[in-house]
Amino acid sequence: MHLPKEKILFKSPFRKELEILLHFAEKALSDRVATWSPFLSAQLIEEVKNKFNNLNDINLLFEGGFPRAERKRICFLRSEEEMNYPSINIPIKGLYIKGNFLFDRAKQNDFRDVLYELHAQADEIGDIWLIRDRGAQAICSEKCADSINQKNGRLREVEISIHALDLNEMEIPFNRPEKVINTVEASTRIDAIASAGFGLSRSKITTQIKQGCLRLNWALNDQPSKSVNIGDLIHLEKKGSLKILNIDKTKKERWRIKLLRQ
Repeated sequence: MHLPKEKILFKSPFRKELEILLHFAEKALSDRVATWSPFLSAQLIEEVKNKFNNLNDINLLFEGGFPRAERKRICFLRSEEEMNYPSINIPIKGLYIKGNFLFDRAKQNDFRDVLYELHAQADEIGDIWLIRDRGAQAICSEKCADSINQKNGRLREVEISIHALDLNEMEIPFNRPEKVINTVEASTRIDAIASAGFGLSRSKITTQIKQGCLRLNWALNDQPSKSVNIGDLIHLEKKGSLKILNIDKTKKERWRIKLLRQ
């Protein structure tokens, strides 16, 4: 069995990353064993889905700990192996980064930095979300969870403790259903449409764009004034995605836009 490497790598902006993932796929084929990748970003996962689509020799399973996770691991399996999901050992666990943040609010990236300080690797960590003012929970590899379980640390002035959790013990983020949104805007600028679709102010969207948190069709977009078209996908980190379903011009020279929030 051979994978079409050059076809998979052709014109990909993630050529280096795909080359690494091809090694995992080849191991699954040669050793006849389920082989897991590290945690991957949402845009790289989308690229893998596109590039590995319709391959006969390999099956892919994506797992991030909960249905709407942005960062996920990929399990590569030979195509003749039965995709029996419950029987596959998923090497993912949870972490509770516990502390009293009532008077010292922290963000997801603050907790991610704490995990790095405890020698967790970036590709060992999946999604992170806040647990009110009591800290945060995170998805990570089994190896990462075992290595930092019961460790203590400090995030600014707040003392924290790390506890490994099984996935069924975690407070999984709310799984927001898909929703069709209709909006009328003065232009088709990405900041205006993202503001309407995600329910955030234009200023917050602009800040997120400048911080590198927004992608258009999975390519980084740093232009708030960028125009969008039918079929485009807007992805905002930790907020999900918007699919542009339709754009019509109104009699008053405005734009009626139909979005699918995912």
